[in-house]
Amino acid sequence: MIFLSIILALAIVYYRAPLTTLQGDRWFFAWLQRVSGWTLVTKIPSGQLLLSLGLPVVGLCLLLDLLEGIPVLLLLAIELWVLLYSFGRGDLQAQLNTLHNDLQRGDSQAAFHVGETLSANKRKIVAFDLPALAQELRQRVAYAYFERYLAVIFWSLIGGVAGALLYRMSVLYRASLVTLVADSEAGESGFTGYLQLREASRWLALLEWLPLGLVGFALSLVGRFGAGLSQWLTRWFSARPSVEVLQDYVDDALGTDKTAFGWVVAVTSTADIATSCEQIAQLFKRVLVFWLCLLALASVL
Repeated sequence: MIFLSIILALAIVYYRAPLTTLQGDRWFFAWLQRVSGWTLVTKIPSGQLLLSLGLPVVGLCLLLDLLEGIPVLLLLAIELWVLLYSFGRGDLQAQLNTLHNDLQRGDSQAAFHVGETLSANKRKIVAFDLPALAQELRQRVAYAYFERYLAVIFWSLIGGVAGALLYRMSVLYRASLVTLVADSEAGESGFTGYLQLREASRWLALLEWLPLGLVGFALSLVGRFGAGLSQWLTRWFSARPSVEVLQDYVDDALGTDKTAFGWVVAVTSTADIATSCEQIAQLFKRVLVFWLCLLALASVL
């Protein structure tokens, strides 16, 4: 049934149905606030992380077990709701369309703003020239497809909708700590927040490691066929941040030339950046179709 839920969820996203109500995160942030107030939990290593993410997942699993005997359509509706909630926040296609239009008309300031919304934690863009802006936007477009859809689909196949929910909550948990650390003052509370953020980042990197390798392999097949396969495992096991490894996979798939300064794109105008970001978006759409074809084949066999 999870395959059908994935198909329906992607169809809803494709036709850009409004998901704001379904993806309300107020309950989760209220839960985080409550857990952070438990003094005993915060003193246990990884205690806050385990309780913040573990209890909602366990609760969902118990609920699905209790509802095992209900009509299939109702169970499908529940799984679909959880899966849609687990997808990334915002209308990615609308954001990319806005980014494309801003870049085409040369409005780099507006492109900065849209690029920041592509990040789950709304991280600021630091770029002082067009090549640096291109690199930032290309990384964010690629990671947005990975974080919003591909990683969620992977964990839904491994652990059902509970696995998808675990990944989304892990992203939200880290984003909340990024905001907390940015707003906190220097001192013991700021240092504690930094340690929690480092722990959350390691946990999220662990969750992303398996789907990252599979996405890299798929990119080498749907892009320039076979490109980057010789470096695929090396990059997968490099222990670098997911966004950097993913960008290497994307550059291989698109055949980006390598210079002495690393992987770069020839950029002479913001229109060139728009073209590059559009190529990345099309590339990841092919990866999604490739994954769905494999899933359909697996369900038949």
